[in-house]
Amino acid sequence: MKKRFLSLGLREKIQFLFLCTMIVCILFCSGIFYLILENQMQQSIADKEISNRTAISNNLDSTMKSINSISRLTMLRSTVRTFLLAESNSTPRTRNALQEIHDILNTFNLSCNVVILRMDGQYLNTGPGITYVNTDKIFETEWLDEVMAQKGNYVIKAGTRDAFRSNIGEMVSFVRVINDINTQKPIGILAINLPSRFFEQAYEGLSGETSHFALYDASGRLICKDNESTFSSLNPENLLQNTREETDKLFYKSIFTCDTLGDSHFILASRLEVRILDGLPAKLLVALIIGAFILLAFMWLINTYIAKNVIYPIQRLVDSMAEVQNGWLHRVSMNVNDDEIGLLKNSYNAMLIEINQLIEELLQKEKTLRMAELDALQEQMKPHFLYNTLDMIRYMALENRTDEVYNMLETLGNFYRRFLSKGSTDLSLGEEIEIVKSYLTLQRTRFEDIFTDEYEIEEGLSSIRVPRLILQPLVENSIYHGIRPKGEHGVIRVTVKRQEDFLFLSIYDNGIGMSAHQRELLFSGKDSRSFGFQGTIERIRYYYKTEDVFEIHSTEGEYCEIILKLPLSNGC
Repeated sequence: MKKRFLSLGLREKIQFLFLCTMIVCILFCSGIFYLILENQMQQSIADKEISNRTAISNNLDSTMKSINSISRLTMLRSTVRTFLLAESNSTPRTRNALQEIHDILNTFNLSCNVVILRMDGQYLNTGPGITYVNTDKIFETEWLDEVMAQKGNYVIKAGTRDAFRSNIGEMVSFVRVINDINTQKPIGILAINLPSRFFEQAYEGLSGETSHFALYDASGRLICKDNESTFSSLNPENLLQNTREETDKLFYKSIFTCDTLGDSHFILASRLEVRILDGLPAKLLVALIIGAFILLAFMWLINTYIAKNVIYPIQRLVDSMAEVQNGWLHRVSMNVNDDEIGLLKNSYNAMLIEINQLIEELLQKEKTLRMAELDALQEQMKPHFLYNTLDMIRYMALENRTDEVYNMLETLGNFYRRFLSKGSTDLSLGEEIEIVKSYLTLQRTRFEDIFTDEYEIEEGLSSIRVPRLILQPLVENSIYHGIRPKGEHGVIRVTVKRQEDFLFLSIYDNGIGMSAHQRELLFSGKDSRSFGFQGTIERIRYYYKTEDVFEIHSTEGEYCEIILKLPLSNGC
């Protein structure tokens, strides 16, 4: 299969690859589209669950606020407290309390029944419908203990037909104890009863074919539900365990939750269902199918256009470029359209021209660097230095200072032997230091000890190879352009140290220093008097193939320090 593919022409390869690309693209887009829809389905059911719980919780909170307001206003009424605290009941007192409770209920849009019970079993009862109160049931130990244990908070009970029975259906009771303001001792019980069907308003507008809800009180008793079969298998034990079940299928997701709601007075059970195409309009689905066919047709047109306007011109360009395979860098000549293929040809020709120019520039630069190296060597080998040294030796010989003559000749011989270095371009750092020492010894004898040379060489660096004669020109500059013009005894200090992957060579003198303008000329290479320095820097740059190889620190009239920054390679 691979050999057969490789044997195909460029056109057949492109078409085959393009066809494969189309198939992969379609499958990939379909997979991405499915993942997007699935993620949308996941997000949709999560958002739907949160929004439903929030809406139901808000609706119930609104009901609780109304009940709290009715409860608070009722307990604060003086006629109600008079009724509860009176040793005996009377019809006028009962009538006044009922009238005030009735007035309170009229101010709220809440159809509820209010029952006020004295601790002796007498009670007031007002509200819509006819409600029968079984005081014996309420004052049973279980009921009374549960209400008293809440210390003024509500006990919410569903299915309280044994205590409160109404002709308008099942009731949900909000029961709390009433305490005396002064003694805080129980003086009665307040019960606010709402029809169970009232709580269906909490999920009204939310339930439907894919959304079902049921409300229970804190003990697991049913308050209301919108679907009989969905919640028929639930029992109080399941309700109190905060159940959550998810069902995932290829294009379908269902989630069943049973959890406390809001302030834990109610338990909400819900079942939500979402299908992957839910919320996707039919017109959009049709548009997606049509778009897929249009995409296929468009991709086929692109394939035809590429074959005609790209593959064939490239083949012609390759045939024309085959002429340069013999190694001659001459431009390609061919007739092409003024488009990207033409730009490719023109760019190729421009590249050849630029390569030829770069080759010429590199050759010229190589010649310039070689000439700079030779000129630097010539600068170092000035005849007058040798003449002056030999004259000084001659005078010493006439004065019979044979030991000094011997030492000078030996130093001069060592200097030139290392100086010439058998023509090699580099030498060890130790040999370079010895050249500097020999040179400074000759110069110190010649100029009658006008300077002192010092050396701070870090151990273990003497075997490192460095370009030949990079320190001698710099110490020569220190003598002739730093120490001598100052006219005072000076110090020349050579420091060698290693930091990370660099070797730092420092030549310091306390001569006349440099001005900022002089330093700028050195950095720019425009100082015609520093040919030896510039030649040395160019040789170092050429040797290490980098531009950043030196620093200059100086204060005019105080000191000058040249620092060579040489890269270390291969862990040397």
